[in-house]
Order: sequence, then C-alpha cells, then structure tokens
Amino acid sequence: MNGQNGLECIDGLEQAIQPRSAQELFARRLRRLRERRGLTQQALGGLVPISQARICRFESGKELPSEEVVQRLDEVLDADGELTDIWPMAARRPYAALVRSYREAEEKAERIYHFANMIPGIAQVEGYARVIITEWNSLVGGLDVEESVQHRLERQSILDGPNAPWLWSVLDEVALRRVVGSPAIMRQQLQHLLDLGTRPRVAIQILPFRQAIPGGFTSTVLSLLSLSDGHQVAYQESGLNSSFATSLEEVGVYTTFYDHVQARALPPDESAEYIRTAIKEYQ
Repeated sequence: MNGQNGLECIDGLEQAIQPRSAQELFARRLRRLRERRGLTQQALGGLVPISQARICRFESGKELPSEEVVQRLDEVLDADGELTDIWPMAARRPYAALVRSYREAEEKAERIYHFANMIPGIAQVEGYARVIITEWNSLVGGLDVEESVQHRLERQSILDGPNAPWLWSVLDEVALRRVVGSPAIMRQQLQHLLDLGTRPRVAIQILPFRQAIPGGFTSTVLSLLSLSDGHQVAYQESGLNSSFATSLEEVGVYTTFYDHVQARALPPDESAEYIRTAIKEYQ
C-alpha cells in the first residue's frame, strides 16, 4: 500500500462533529481561542512549542493534550483558565470520542488496511463481538453491551454493495488460536473470515508465529483509512491506549509498519488454508 498521502488536518470531519463530549468541546474551544488571537496552527505550535500537526489533532478531537501542554496553551492564548477548566472533564473519557471519530472516518473510507492480534470489528460475528465488548466493559464500564454489539454489526454493512471499500486485513496468528468465548464461537468466526475472503474487495492474510511483528511489537491494533478525498488517517490501539494520527509524518510511519507486516504475512490462499486448519482444531 505504498504511495498513500498523509493529511495535516481534516477540517471537514472536525466541522461535522458536534460537541457531544467534553473532548470535542475542548477541541472546538481551542480552535476558537486560536482564531480569536489571529494565530495559525503553526504559529500557535511555535509558541507552545509543539508541532502544527499536533495542534491540528487537538482541534479535530483526535488527540487530547497532556495537562502540561494544556496549561501552556491556556497561557499563550490568554484563555484565563478556560482550557484548563475543561481539560479534566475531557481527560476522563477520551476513548469514546476517538472511537466515534474512527467510525465517522471509516464510513468515508475507500480503502481500509488493518492489522491486529484479534478479529477486526468490521469482520466480527455477533457472538465474538459480544464477548469482546463484554470483556472491555468489565474494564472501563459505562457501555450498553447489547447496543454496542448491534452498532458493531451495523458497521459491517459498509462491506456490502457495489461501492464497498477495499479491505486488506492482516491478522496475527494468535487471533486464530486464542479462544474468544467458546470453540463454537471460534468456528463460526473463522468460517466468517473465510467467507469474507471470497469477496472480490476483501483480502485476509495471516502473519504466522514464525514471523516477527515489525519493530518488535508484541501487541497492537492498527487501521489505516484512505478516504474518498485522497487523505489518509491512522488509528492505533496498544493495551488500554489509543490514538488517531492525521499528520503526514505519523501516517507515514504507520504505513511503513503496515507494509512490513503485509510483506511478512502469508498470501491470501495460504492464509485461507491456515484458517481452515484452525477451524478443524475447534471441532
């Protein structure tokens, strides 16, 4: 997937998002304060100092700055505590806002490149999704599990129809071997992967245990989205941390990582045999 373009700032996405969370409110307030001072993102970044790309991510709600950076932003923008007052509320639940932003970008994607040590949400069957969401809710709380399951299943409709996005998914072999829920759920889930792999716009590949994850990572989830306007964004999760990248530099790093992962993965036909073997082991 070489040659994709990065993106400094996604104004269209940011403008479409209403302040439904404290993090989104923080993002809109920061932008308004900057514009009131007549500063560009680059100029504000120079005063902090921090990169223009990160100012962009703060203003588009894709990243929440640290408390130290917020204090500096409040100072240089002469905000009289306006940003520091909002920040504690935004810091409580940034994950939900990141997930919403990802879903909105996913709906606009023409190409989706995915790598993880678990089945991606867009390819999960109901039983698998329910177990994953229930486990996550036991850690963070606050979710309506059944509603979240239905939303996840509804997202998969983007793979239907003549204008479906292209999906390239590389799965760590552990995604086939670690039991989620029960052997019956795993059989159903892996069969669904095989079925998806027969679609002309879907490619499923397996990164076998004998191949190391590039960069020495042990666990990561990465999605690269190529949007219809030619821009590209990256969403990554590692453990309990997640982030949304839109800058040319960061998206480039994630693209290089994905290219190395894909080069080490089995081709789709060999990957399908791997999946069939795993299904037999769950009989």
